Amino acid sequence: MSSLLAALRGVTASFEDDPLRWIRWTPPQDAIHRLQAKRKLFRAGNQLGKSWSALAEVIWRATGTHPHYETKAPPIEAWVVCTSWSQAVAIMGKFHFLCPAGMVDVAASSRYTSRNGYGKDNPACVFKNGSVVRFKTTKQGPTALQGATLDYVLIDEPTTPEIYRELDRRLTRTGGSLCLSLTPVNIDCSWIEQAVEEGVISEVHALLTAENLTPVPRPTDTFTPEPFREEDGTLMDADWIKDQWRKVPSAFAPVVLDGEWNIRPEGVFFDIFDPRVHVSSEVRLDAQRGQVRWCLGIDYAAANRDHGQVAVLTQVQQIKDDKGRSEEVIFVRDCVVVSGVMTNKQFARLILDMLDAHGIVWSDIDEVYGDNPVQSRYGYRSNIETGKALARHMGIGYRALQPRLKNVKDGAAAAGMVMAGCRYLYERLAEGRFMVHPRALPVIEAMQTWDLDTRHPAKDRIDAVRYALKGYIFARHRGPRAVLRAG
Repeated sequence: MSSLLAALRGVTASFEDDPLRWIRWTPPQDAIHRLQAKRKLFRAGNQLGKSWSALAEVIWRATGTHPHYETKAPPIEAWVVCTSWSQAVAIMGKFHFLCPAGMVDVAASSRYTSRNGYGKDNPACVFKNGSVVRFKTTKQGPTALQGATLDYVLIDEPTTPEIYRELDRRLTRTGGSLCLSLTPVNIDCSWIEQAVEEGVISEVHALLTAENLTPVPRPTDTFTPEPFREEDGTLMDADWIKDQWRKVPSAFAPVVLDGEWNIRPEGVFFDIFDPRVHVSSEVRLDAQRGQVRWCLGIDYAAANRDHGQVAVLTQVQQIKDDKGRSEEVIFVRDCVVVSGVMTNKQFARLILDMLDAHGIVWSDIDEVYGDNPVQSRYGYRSNIETGKALARHMGIGYRALQPRLKNVKDGAAAAGMVMAGCRYLYERLAEGRFMVHPRALPVIEAMQTWDLDTRHPAKDRIDAVRYALKGYIFARHRGPRAVLRAG
């Protein structure tokens, strides 16, 4: 046993010394590594390891160790460009995990932490050979990316043609290369599709198949490689893929699973919603299985719509499944749906009346999220104004109101939150963990009719449901973990 332990310690040390040497790549990952093109794209859905393989390209170029073809000798200047700060932190975590520890100049690099990556102040990883990898976001627009001369650029996730054009110009003097890794969601990607069709960008497009989730076998293998597994050990095989297609909305599935170019909404979005299955007054959440939390979501309308102001009351319980994973059981208990012309005072009164009907008061609410402020000729709607109206009805000062109404669109989760929220709801419906009480009839009607159109009269009700569950839809997850399996 002590010999085995010593051997495992040696393997761990060797892994930390150069993690990339130990990674077994899948066919599409291997294909993008072998694709020798100045402008290339790795297009795929989720779970295909786009970012991991693209970051490997960055490290190989920074260290001059690309396994498939010769690249510019170090030192080089490389940028990894993300859409938001939270995405950048996640990408920095993956980069740090893959970095060969012995090649990094720790003193010259930004200090790395799992919470903040390399930090917000010009985050960079400096290698002992002089190469520098900097992490940027596109929030400040193309002008913030001007002035640099670069050798390599990785753009992780879709961006605008203006951002791409500016980064492309940064490579002119050096004759450098650029790689995109993305799933075509949350932004218009038609210009990227056109660039691929015209041959300006070369691409590897990977479908979600068991083969594309299985590492490429090596000549020295004495075993048959199998598909990846989830952290709980679930094999990502054909049955797992079939289950993904069942859980993901049909309008989204071609894009988020197979990396196709366009979402194709057809008919009702929540096509699996069945009142016989998902509507009941008999739901009882068992407090012995986990804490039951009250959550409230509020949507405001800038126009005189009949269903323009909405508050949705939900109960959420996190329980453990048979594999020890946390999962939410959601019960939409009630809602307030009124015209966009109703005053803040009237709306707040109806919300408190709804709570009273369920035997709870405002302070029993665990989390409440509201929409951005809106201004119209009918008045000003905002979380602050609603909060003040609630406080006046309760006879307390606004500062004493607890919980306070949070802005649902604050933070990085705002980007792509509609798609993420709708996917979350769809998955819970598919798993039988989303129920609606008959008294929340406007929510039931919205689930049965909404077609993904932003002008649909049911949109505000769907938004309020998503807002109530924001804390679960965008739950924070830990960064990448190293898993060493002996076998």
